[in-house]
Amino acid sequence: MADTARTRLPPVTFTADDTHEYRSIADESFRETRALYEAFLYERMQTLDMRRWKHIRTRGTMKVYRQRSGRNDTSFNSSISTSTSVTAVSSVSPFEEDDALLIGPASSLSVATKIPVVVCTGTVQGTLDDVMYGIFVHDTTSLRRRSVYGKDGMDDLVMLGTLESPTEQNPFDFLGVAWILYSATGLGAIVKQRDYVVLMSTGFATTSRGERIGYSIAQSVSHPDLPELKHLGIVRANMSFCVIFRQQSDQIVESFAHTVIDPGGTVFSFYVLQEIANSILGMGAPMECAQGKKLRWYLHKMMAEKRAADVFATSKSSHSSSLSLLAATTRMTESEDPTVCWYCHKSIGKLFSTLSLQCTICHQCVCKNCSISKKLVVRSKHAKSGMAAHAYTFCLGCFLASRQLSTESIQREEIVYKRLGR
Repeated sequence: MADTARTRLPPVTFTADDTHEYRSIADESFRETRALYEAFLYERMQTLDMRRWKHIRTRGTMKVYRQRSGRNDTSFNSSISTSTSVTAVSSVSPFEEDDALLIGPASSLSVATKIPVVVCTGTVQGTLDDVMYGIFVHDTTSLRRRSVYGKDGMDDLVMLGTLESPTEQNPFDFLGVAWILYSATGLGAIVKQRDYVVLMSTGFATTSRGERIGYSIAQSVSHPDLPELKHLGIVRANMSFCVIFRQQSDQIVESFAHTVIDPGGTVFSFYVLQEIANSILGMGAPMECAQGKKLRWYLHKMMAEKRAADVFATSKSSHSSSLSLLAATTRMTESEDPTVCWYCHKSIGKLFSTLSLQCTICHQCVCKNCSISKKLVVRSKHAKSGMAAHAYTFCLGCFLASRQLSTESIQREEIVYKRLGR
């Protein structure tokens, strides 16, 4: 069904007016969630009122909560207009009765749905730039790659159009429209597939107190070229999702996600909440995605430089200077002695023994203690989405070297400069 639905999507044309409207919606979604996050961060000292919120799922340091029954009206005041204009009002927020609330796309959607509002809080190890690199998407391939890393359960994802591209000054800024197809796991016979047309936006901003934060938005929008696919038995659902990241301390990034879903049609609320939790927790794996993307980028970079070195062998001495960053830890040459670990220099027995492993990047032989297995998401004709995770072996030298690479520099080279043809 995923292939059928994808091929039946009509061509879409986005106008300048569309871009202006969608940019306003993305800004409203961000400001709305930032207001909730600041209430959580600065006023409630990173705690939730358990009288209002019920814990439903934990994965590692990430915890998911749903609003308790009967709290929807107190979360987003039902007497307020459901327009998407963002306005500061006196209302009862989901965090504190005296909080000021910004009314935006999520609050509007919460009025229309019977599914409780969901919040996810927690921390991930790493830097804010690395987290944003892991969560960043800009085309269909990157959408599907992130989905596989996050194990969010989506059937198919297609980037329908790019409205604003990253720039050299702001390499993580993006605004685009995507189509997402989702099937209820194990309930396909009784629950119809859902699809979403969502505005996707990422970037950096600051809190009202000047703290640097990163954000990622998936906000349902409508477009005349994208009618519902009722003839395929697919129900058009709506979502409002925004996650904010902040560097809490050295190598610790705080995450705050706010989600509202209207699944459309009839579906069990409990099941929807569990699926929302699974999808949100998938966003809690940005570092796994970032590390996989770094390793993949580093592998391609070293392969390209190896080919260049082979072609321009006569200029090897000058070319070697371009590898100075990693020359001390990685070489695209064969080991002088394959029975000795290249990294720790200890004996590893006979060549090709079970004690000897070869690094995917530098091709050096290393012992098990000096190797690490990591899954990279690569193209696969056997996978439903065309992408699948496969395990690869890396030596500690290449693995640690890839971790130290600047994500901002990679982002500029991988996304911005490539698009500009530099």
